[in-house]
Amino acid sequence: MAKELLMDLRKKLTIISLIFGIRIRKRIRRNKIKKILLLRYDRIGDMVVTTPLIRELTKRGYEVSTISQKDSIDFISKNPYIKNTYIWNRDNKSMFKNAMSIRKYKYDLAIDMREQLEVKTFLFSLITGAKYLAGFNKANIRKFDHSISYNHPNNHITMKMDAILKELFDIYNADLHYDAFIDDETENNAISFISDINKLNGKVVVINPFASLRERDMSIEQLTHVINEIKKEYTDACIILIGNECLLNNLPEVGAHIFHSKSILDVLPVIKHSDLVLTVDTAALHLAGAYDRKIVGLYGIFNWDEYTQWLKWDIFNSKALPDNFDIKNYLHNNEHSFGIKSLNVSESLHSEKGTLINTIPKDKIAESVLRILKS
Repeated sequence: MAKELLMDLRKKLTIISLIFGIRIRKRIRRNKIKKILLLRYDRIGDMVVTTPLIRELTKRGYEVSTISQKDSIDFISKNPYIKNTYIWNRDNKSMFKNAMSIRKYKYDLAIDMREQLEVKTFLFSLITGAKYLAGFNKANIRKFDHSISYNHPNNHITMKMDAILKELFDIYNADLHYDAFIDDETENNAISFISDINKLNGKVVVINPFASLRERDMSIEQLTHVINEIKKEYTDACIILIGNECLLNNLPEVGAHIFHSKSILDVLPVIKHSDLVLTVDTAALHLAGAYDRKIVGLYGIFNWDEYTQWLKWDIFNSKALPDNFDIKNYLHNNEHSFGIKSLNVSESLHSEKGTLINTIPKDKIAESVLRILKS
């Protein structure tokens, strides 16, 4: 069934290619590039790690715009280095409306930030009207004028930004530190919230116990134990919970304060003014890294269906994959690419292979949090 489905996707990609005709691959001339569009269809964590690329290009005179999901666009709304933003929606009406707006701006270069191709994102990349199109591992797809060969699952995700800077723009030794900008009003509101609940001026610990997938959530037992252990060691500690409002509101009393937020921008200053962030969510992890907070990150190591994943990679990327590409190595080491990037003391905890985050021993999590807090 999986193979039949993926073969159908291959047919769709082929049809799209035929509709747009034969395109002669063009040699990208850097001196012809001024306006750049980053095709960043992902969510906020991916946008956070893209901020160094945006900043470094803008500082060198390029105009950088992006299309991404709404929470990502909200996150960069205060970023002074971004030119235009477009909200990505998968429905056909929104997709073509965005494409028409983008075509009017006549971008010189569009960069697909994903390593894989999907039917809709592939179609969208073709109708943006950009003079040049670049991407990762797309050497077999003539629609892409330049393919960056990339097969480094053990490298941090920011090294993909570095690869773009080096290969497309001849920029070396770039600053890859994240950016996260906040307006004064939002920051002052967060500072007031923390001041009101932290009367004893204790350690501020921010915990994000819920991820975008329920399989990555902390258990109530883990959460309660960590909070209790922190309070034993630091009786004046101020513990703040952030994340999914519905899930947080349904929690039993765990001895922590819930920070209610309307958008990701509200959460940024809470993270910024914390002493430590404990998170299961990579978005919060990257945001904490932007402010060089102390971080404890929790990761679940999943058992992947390697055959289905290989079919997916083979169909979408085919011969463009590097010769030494190993799907097992990629899938089972890929958690390193989304690891912590902070100048402060931090630690990552992983579940046993094939198990969820909620199986990580609660004592181990608490010990890690206290150790990092004391350091």
